Amino acid sequence: MATGLIFVISGCAAPSRTGSSFCAQLGRELPAIGQPMVTGTDVTAMVNRYERLLKRAPLSIEGDFAILTGLLQDASRVNPSDKEALQKMADATYAANQSALNVRDWVKSTCAVDISTGLNIEPPRVPTTTIATSTTTVAPK
Repeated sequence: MATGLIFVISGCAAPSRTGSSFCAQLGRELPAIGQPMVTGTDVTAMVNRYERLLKRAPLSIEGDFAILTGLLQDASRVNPSDKEALQKMADATYAANQSALNVRDWVKSTCAVDISTGLNIEPPRVPTTTIATSTTTVAPK
């Protein structure tokens, strides 16, 4: 009985909210994360991608990423023939600009991916190694 309970509890554990966990999930979402959204199906798929990423977003970007995810969720429900609703979405998009920049910069520096295109932008930084040289002096005779 206790073993079954442990299994159920561990099966419901939330995903890890670390940079490496987020980057791994982002890798699974590539290249689709950077594709344009043309149809309602495309929008729904993008919302699902962002929701999966939000579950792994570290605290340092969680708030900004939640704003972007919410923006996509709202956009998926907008009636394209409702001009007032479209204007509200445009206003919300402008208001979310700083969050978008924060997420973009964090993802570039942490995952080496441009989230807007879904492309790797540069290899992750590799730590440099300094080799110490030994100096020898000869004692006078």
